[in-house]
Amino acid sequence: MLEAGETNVSLGTLDKLARALEVDFATLVAVRPVPALTPEATRAVEPVWEDGRGSNAWLLDSRSGARVVEVWHWELAAKAHYEAVADPPGSEELVFVHSGRLVVEIDEARYALHEDEHLRLPTDRPYAYVNPGRKLARFARVIMIP
Repeated sequence: MLEAGETNVSLGTLDKLARALEVDFATLVAVRPVPALTPEATRAVEPVWEDGRGSNAWLLDSRSGARVVEVWHWELAAKAHYEAVADPPGSEELVFVHSGRLVVEIDEARYALHEDEHLRLPTDRPYAYVNPGRKLARFARVIMIP
């Protein structure tokens, strides 16, 4: 279905493929390095994920070393839902809501975030993002993978 263009690959599948190929996610999806001290418009970067209903995710930068650190900008359409697969053991992220509302679901818990709120969460288990609102939710994610 992927080869025929009938479906899009999930971010989780791409991440698993990157690990199997022993490269980081950014290398697999060919994210270009961000030049230091060069302002850049987020929308000048191609989205890595889209749902066809107005939700998008941009990987703004990624660094490898002792830990992989990824910086993402997300827009989740009203009433949209994104299911994420578990990252490697010990992974975590910080999510910062710039506008709108966002619910983070992990295990059996739900954490409601409003504009200018943030949450640190373990991502070494499945989790989800839900926009329960009537307008676009804009948020940033900083992912740290050991």
